[in-house]
Amino acid sequence: MTTTTVDAVEKSATRVSGLNRWDSPWLNPKFLTGMGMVLFVALMGVIGPLFWDADLARVASSPQNLPPPWAPGYEQIVEKEISGVSISDSAETSTTSPSSGSMTGGNPLAPKAESGGSSMTGGNPLAPKAESGGSSMTGGNPLAPKTESSSGSMTGGNPLAPANTPAKDTASDTTAATSTVRPNVRATASNPYGFGAPSWEHPLGTESNGRDMLAVLIVGAPRSLRVGLIAAGIGMLVGIFLGFSAGFMGGWVDNVIRTISDAVITIPSLAVLIVISAYVRSVSVENMALLLALFAWPGPTRLIRAQVLTMRERGYVQMARLSGASRFDIMFREMMPNLMPYLAASFTGNVSGAILAATGLEALGLGPTRIPTLGMTIFYAIRAAAILRGMWWWWGIPIAILVVIFSGLFLMTIGLDEIANPRLRGAQQK
Repeated sequence: MTTTTVDAVEKSATRVSGLNRWDSPWLNPKFLTGMGMVLFVALMGVIGPLFWDADLARVASSPQNLPPPWAPGYEQIVEKEISGVSISDSAETSTTSPSSGSMTGGNPLAPKAESGGSSMTGGNPLAPKAESGGSSMTGGNPLAPKTESSSGSMTGGNPLAPANTPAKDTASDTTAATSTVRPNVRATASNPYGFGAPSWEHPLGTESNGRDMLAVLIVGAPRSLRVGLIAAGIGMLVGIFLGFSAGFMGGWVDNVIRTISDAVITIPSLAVLIVISAYVRSVSVENMALLLALFAWPGPTRLIRAQVLTMRERGYVQMARLSGASRFDIMFREMMPNLMPYLAASFTGNVSGAILAATGLEALGLGPTRIPTLGMTIFYAIRAAAILRGMWWWWGIPIAILVVIFSGLFLMTIGLDEIANPRLRGAQQK
């Protein structure tokens, strides 16, 4: 008596201290964790646009090839401010003194009083250089005085000419007179990786098509999950109808349904889907889900048939038959509620398979090209050689989201298996 009381107290204390204090099998930690992960991805399309601009998922809406600002190795990209930069006004200078020149020096007999050009031959060797601003390769007239000349000579000019008036640096004077100061000119340091400067305006970076990766995930992740949900839902409905019919009715109905489902399972579904997707002109999320649903029903059909075969001989089913209930009422009102955990576990498994098949088709370029999805994002990354270019955020982040989806669905499947099987729950408590 004492031993029984102590065991009961220990069990009640364990039950109260744990998560499942209401002793409900649906409060399974694995199931709740997996459901939270899947809901996080599903709600990205609803809550995400409230905090981020989803229009950035369009092509050419953002700068190209920007790495995430939080990624290590890109901190060398720094923008510097340079103040007090002098920029000469070339237009005003050009109106004051022409800068045109001649390869032959123009007219060799013309005086160079107001000419600002330069000559390869030096122009007229006899012309005075009183106001000339040109230069000569030969030094011009060696006997001409250099009183107001600002030109230079390769031979030094006239060595006997007096240096009464020093030459004026007209170029520097003109530049100083016409220069303007442009403060706060931003110069970007060189990027050793060849990408643009990262910015918190794009926290997950951008790709070569000019799309923000965060916006692509907000738009594409829920759509990839929706493909799996639609395909698995259609396949589950067909499997429930065929499985209950084959398991409960038996006879030739069971033989026909079992033979067809076994034959469809042996068909390589991915190869057939590739051929069908190649001939479909416009591929949307709904069209892809319908294509995947063509091969999503045989698995649930076999699972439900096996469960119905074990349940149709139980007492409550026999009592329903004796009470005059119809076959439809016995199958879907008496037997189906007892199979809900098994059906839910089969549904989550089918969702994972459908998402994996959709991602495989999209990675081959057979998905919706105009709609951002995780698989199409990986396809564009492969086509643009993102792996060789080191753009890991382009393909790594979508793969990480797929891992989150698959892990959440796997945890949900394990949790539903424990919910449906009391023996597993007892083993876990021990």
